[in-house]
Amino acid sequence: MNWRRALPFVVCPRCRGELTEIARAAEAQAILGHDHGTCREVYPVIDDIPRLVTGFQRTVLRRAHASWFEQDMARALFGSWTDGASTSTDDHVVARFDEEWHRFDDAGNSEHEAVFASYFDLVRPEDLAGARLALDAGCGAGRWALEVARRGVDVFAVDLGLSIEVAARNTRSTGRVLCVQADLADLPLRPQSMDFAYSLGVLHHVAETQRALARLVDVVRPGGRVLIYLYYALENRSGPYRLVFRVSDRLRRWTSRLPTPLLVSFASAVAALAYFPLARAARLLRRAGYPKIAAAVPLAFYADLSFRMMRNDSLDRFGTAVEKRYTQDSMRALLEDAGLVRVAFSPDPPYWHAIAYRPNSVQPIGPGSSPS
Repeated sequence: MNWRRALPFVVCPRCRGELTEIARAAEAQAILGHDHGTCREVYPVIDDIPRLVTGFQRTVLRRAHASWFEQDMARALFGSWTDGASTSTDDHVVARFDEEWHRFDDAGNSEHEAVFASYFDLVRPEDLAGARLALDAGCGAGRWALEVARRGVDVFAVDLGLSIEVAARNTRSTGRVLCVQADLADLPLRPQSMDFAYSLGVLHHVAETQRALARLVDVVRPGGRVLIYLYYALENRSGPYRLVFRVSDRLRRWTSRLPTPLLVSFASAVAALAYFPLARAARLLRRAGYPKIAAAVPLAFYADLSFRMMRNDSLDRFGTAVEKRYTQDSMRALLEDAGLVRVAFSPDPPYWHAIAYRPNSVQPIGPGSSPS
């Protein structure tokens, strides 16, 4: 979908003001800025993706697209952009996930569709079909944006890292996905402009989880649905299970600091020595007629998933420096504090994922139509 269809919906992450196209280089390249007011921030559109980033991510973007920023027009407008070293844990987390999604960059296969069904078990097909515009908050490689778009919904796919380019490649054929590079904590979308929003396995890796969730809720229209998945605190597991987790969590705090080649090797070894045998044991127990015992096996969620998916998730698990976990009660409180109501949890894995609603009493503002 052409990036210009995003203009009625995006705002400046600094001042929350309207953005307009102030210069054009080519069909998929432009510069966004303000035509009134005091804010002088400008943002590039590179390869059909508005790059509404601030701070150190500007440095990352400039390094990745050095030739774009060397154009005469870009040099003049972007000379004052931040260009320095990062000390932020969040920036380290973004870099790790960029590496992950460039390594595991596939989307749209039958396995992804099956996992998508697990996440979206609380969303009725007719409800999804009734949404004109959905937000994928933290889209990664675009796996879930692709599945939602295939079901006839236009999607705003947002991610802070360069993995947004992977998502753009994976979803381009649908003609329904608008990719925007931006920070969820300063989500640059107009209030109440989305019919539906989801964030799956992202907010527990964000330092300011409450702020990011509040921004997400703010862009959902009154009565709109919000689907969230956060890592669970294992409160429904046995003592030995939780002990194993505590050991692995201490290990994660060390492995997340490893150089990438060593981290990838370690994560692959864990997938081979732990994920695969436990997952296949759970599958054998289930097929033998012991579903309850099978469900209690650690990593039973992967019983029918491929070794590639296990490697992907092992890298996800051991590669991030920020990981928060929630009991069902604490997650409910988090969602309700963000202004959501009618919180309903799925009884099935992955734990915990829940759907909630923005109250109808909120008065709509901003554009309410799809960009298609």
